[in-house]
Amino acid sequence: MISEVRKTDFLVIGGGLAGLNASIEASKYGKVMLVTKSTLNASSSYLAQGGVAAVMDKADSFENHIKDTLEAGRGYCNRDAVEILVKEGAERIKELISRGMPFDREGRQLNLGMEGGHSRRRVLHANGAATGKAMVEFLISRIRKNKNIKLVENVFVYNLISDNNQCFGAIGYLYRQKRSIQILSKATILATGGYSGLFTRTTNPHTSTGDGLWLAWNHGAVLKDLEFVQFHPTAFYSKKGEVFLLSEALRGEGARLYNAEGKRFMESYPAAELSPRDVVAKEILKQIAGQEEDFVYLNLTHLKSEKVKARFPGLMKRIESCGIDISKQGIPVAPAAHYCIGGIETDIDGQTGVQGLYACGEVAATGVHGANRLASNSLLECLVFSKRAVEHARLHCSKKSIVTIPLKQFTLSPELEEPFLVQKKVVTSLLNKHAGIERSAAGLNSALAFLEKELKSPLHHLGNEYYLKKMREMVNITELILRAALNRQESRGVHFRTDFPEINDSEKVPMSFRKNLYYTQQAAS
Repeated sequence: MISEVRKTDFLVIGGGLAGLNASIEASKYGKVMLVTKSTLNASSSYLAQGGVAAVMDKADSFENHIKDTLEAGRGYCNRDAVEILVKEGAERIKELISRGMPFDREGRQLNLGMEGGHSRRRVLHANGAATGKAMVEFLISRIRKNKNIKLVENVFVYNLISDNNQCFGAIGYLYRQKRSIQILSKATILATGGYSGLFTRTTNPHTSTGDGLWLAWNHGAVLKDLEFVQFHPTAFYSKKGEVFLLSEALRGEGARLYNAEGKRFMESYPAAELSPRDVVAKEILKQIAGQEEDFVYLNLTHLKSEKVKARFPGLMKRIESCGIDISKQGIPVAPAAHYCIGGIETDIDGQTGVQGLYACGEVAATGVHGANRLASNSLLECLVFSKRAVEHARLHCSKKSIVTIPLKQFTLSPELEEPFLVQKKVVTSLLNKHAGIERSAAGLNSALAFLEKELKSPLHHLGNEYYLKKMREMVNITELILRAALNRQESRGVHFRTDFPEINDSEKVPMSFRKNLYYTQQAAS
């Protein structure tokens, strides 16, 4: 039984940068309800360190940024989406600055950094390496003052309301009130983030488990490119399991990578430590395989430590809290799942295959990142495509009538938390082992067989309960990731098959999934 029903013009699900920006843009045209799984400071955007890339210097150009993005994407990008990202992205950044967003400056000039894959200094930062946090907090301050936006935190959205391929809102469970809420909306925007939290080593919050993907998939939307999971090369390594991101901006300022023997191993590459992420991550994995230690070192000892600390104050404090003196020793790092390029298939306006349902940010797959995301394009993507989604929705959903449908009771059983945590540990280990930086048919088939035998069957006939729902959908998304990686029989960008180590352009089609149907774009046409 639904204990509460609310109506709104725009429903935004997700409190990262894409969701926040969508809410602010939508508030210009009507009432907005912003729903988050936890709190507004628990998102991948909030944790984003590197920065946001945009053409802000006369020495740079749109053409340069487009070229860098396409090259990083390994011939797999949607060029139209890339051009929109770059050209409209610069405008979105200028708008933020005009509203008071405090990006770092040297005097009156923006402090533009260099990161892997970029041919120019075009990466804006805020508070050193805390760019995502600064941008999120800037937008949160505006949202809290906006009377058109109603914020509801700590909601587990477990279903969409849809009928005849149209979305009319969503159903959520309010953890603290222990009751369900039905939110009826003319336009629903998913901005729920990615699924990197399903991997053992991840820079993402534990909430990044692909919820938006299965919500949309269960109602007929298409998922694509799930095999493309970007591993950040330099995540902090600790034998205790502590993981946090070490910004690519550190390498942009001159940090170097050394193996356990003290050899600098990226010098043989033209861009050295500033090579694209897929290249650096694979080389680190190679170094780890040839040594006893499970990590390499990010070394800053040759840099002026006081300058580094002033440039990255928050990050340096966290590193020091782990007992590391950057002036005397290297920082242990190893790759960690960081960003999911795949997601819900959308067009350049954020439309999914379900009318009235939009997706933006990491949950969406526009093709803008290709097979390997260019550093610092993700926050830009959030700004650009969240606005485009709202602009399309206000024109095409404003007169839509809202339909309600009968719904089943939803429950939460605390005694099932432990079985859920046990299963999550099994799933994360399975993905890390068989769908990490390196994959093979043998490993992927083994993982799928285990999933089918040990996890999938017992869960697919269970009731409408919180932990059972999470377990069931986690298994579904994990299976799709594994199948996508198995079906792409080539190595491209962040997807590396040891049994198919070369790029194969005959494989250059999206691996797509609609519920109960697997197909490629080529096969579906």
